[in-house]
Amino acid sequence: MILSVLTGLLFGSDGYYVALAWTSAALMYFIVRSLRMTSVGTDGVGGPAPRQRFQLYLTLAEAAFQPMIIYWLTFHLVR
Repeated sequence: MILSVLTGLLFGSDGYYVALAWTSAALMYFIVRSLRMTSVGTDGVGGPAPRQRFQLYLTLAEAAFQPMIIYWLTFHLVR
């Protein structure tokens, strides 16, 4: 968030949106890579267990929701 706001203050709204896209993509990648390993396993048959599948979908939803939260908290700071 700080990087996006600072870039927006220095380069205007276009810079803000570029920085927001870049930091959001990096944050989503980090969340999925770090939390996926803790929630994915096998149930002995070869596929993920239903609870682990739910945890994986929850992780993906959380990763997709983070950029919206960042935008909502910072869009009014850069015009």
